[in-house]
Amino acid sequence: MELYKGFDARRYLIERYPTTLFEEDQTKIMSSWDILCYHKFYQTFNKEWDNTNTILLEIGGGPCIYALISAAPYVAEIYHTDYVESCCNEVLMWKNADPDAYNWSPYFRHVVSTLEGQVSLDAVAKRESQLRRILKDPLTCDVRNEPIVPNMSKPVDIICANFSLETTLPTMTDFEHVMKVLFDMLNPKGFLLLLCSLGCSWYLIKEAKFPCIYLRLENIENAAKKAGFVVRTVESKDKALSGRNIYNDTTGHAFVVVQKPEQNQQEPEIHNSRV
Repeated sequence: MELYKGFDARRYLIERYPTTLFEEDQTKIMSSWDILCYHKFYQTFNKEWDNTNTILLEIGGGPCIYALISAAPYVAEIYHTDYVESCCNEVLMWKNADPDAYNWSPYFRHVVSTLEGQVSLDAVAKRESQLRRILKDPLTCDVRNEPIVPNMSKPVDIICANFSLETTLPTMTDFEHVMKVLFDMLNPKGFLLLLCSLGCSWYLIKEAKFPCIYLRLENIENAAKKAGFVVRTVESKDKALSGRNIYNDTTGHAFVVVQKPEQNQQEPEIHNSRV
């Protein structure tokens, strides 16, 4: 994990999320499938919790906030965490509306206008203001140690892990253990949202190549069930639909929604989708 200490968060954002590509063409927005998955989750499941006191925790969010845009109308507090200080600083700059902060406005337009159908610029500005208001100062996390988030002791209602488990944990055994830790961090009926790379053995950060846990969809589902979760939604996407990727050898992505049940809760129907 020490290799991440010198991580250049701004360079990463410029390379992976170049907003100039889709300022005028929303079809070129990066991570569009991932963003759609989050959008669909909040649209589908928001009736299952009380918006006025729901707490969302993002584990290893990096310098990015796109996973939080669809959540803003449906939660009361959001805690972003990451292991790397420069990533936390990027998020804090955006939260504080620093003039030098990274420009996420095209992502807000994509979610609010394209996905939600609110075409006015005022609606987009309101969403940015709303997220800044409920987003707390970033916290440090480390999925290889316990507690994962030392400065947060209270249980939460939603946890999202955006490509942060398979890329930082060394083995499948560790992956399964962390799933149990995340289970304990949730309130009853709480949700864990997992966005993972499938069939990936390596990924690049700057010029350094890092190993990745090789996951199949069934590995994720089995680990969730072993931890005590109930699987609610499973979606997957082949790499062929994402175009050329020079940053990893992944064969696709998976979005898996699992829930911590109440005692004696009947297992709900699982929704599967593959594109």
